[in-house]
Amino acid sequence: MTENDIGRFVGVDVVDLHHPRCADKATDERFTSRILNDVEQGALAVASDPNATLWRLWAAKEAAYKVVSKVRGKPPAFMHAAFRVDPPGTFSKDDFGRVRWEDISMVIHWHQVPGRIVALAWNGLIVDEAVEWSWGAVDELDPEPGAPIEAILARLTERERGPVHSRSSALVRLAARSALASGLGVEERRLEVVCGEGPKGRMPPEALLDGQAAPADVSLSHHGKWLAWAIRLVEPRGPARSRPAGT
Repeated sequence: MTENDIGRFVGVDVVDLHHPRCADKATDERFTSRILNDVEQGALAVASDPNATLWRLWAAKEAAYKVVSKVRGKPPAFMHAAFRVDPPGTFSKDDFGRVRWEDISMVIHWHQVPGRIVALAWNGLIVDEAVEWSWGAVDELDPEPGAPIEAILARLTERERGPVHSRSSALVRLAARSALASGLGVEERRLEVVCGEGPKGRMPPEALLDGQAAPADVSLSHHGKWLAWAIRLVEPRGPARSRPAGT
């Protein structure tokens, strides 16, 4: 089965390194043994920056899980340690790597700046892929800061509002919808970012154009003060970006 038969899918995950829940987790053996396999735990033990290494591995596995959910047609049981990251220390020269789960292999591309890490994942054999993505702070991307969440929800369609569970969840959908409009060269009002039936927060988002499946895949992530989104067009426009769109 070829990639064309399976589909061209993308996953993204962002980690706010300043979030309280990220503190001291690299020394929490109960946590790391649940998240990492033996090889990855060994890499963490000798890492010069254990905290960054842990959260780069976490982000890679989370992004890869989103791709696997689409390849399989539904989210499988998520056992982090079953997602094998290579290189396990994650600090490759070009910030590219791979994650493998069962028979699925995914390309990973990490981006890190002080205070945040994002990992992009996509299925297929080509590293130089046309994956378009960006990230931003919640406060900077909020069109009506200080207004109640209902003001943000009013910018979404009824179908888009269904899976929204927080202000960040709503804002990242608005950002992804705008990116899809730019990538597809269509008016944003024709697009929706929705989720299929299933547990809220677990079903992968889908892009619709005029109510039908759009020729693009989309992925969303938010954590702490950061939002991230990625799109992968059915017809690639060019090589992968090494930096977020617009920077």
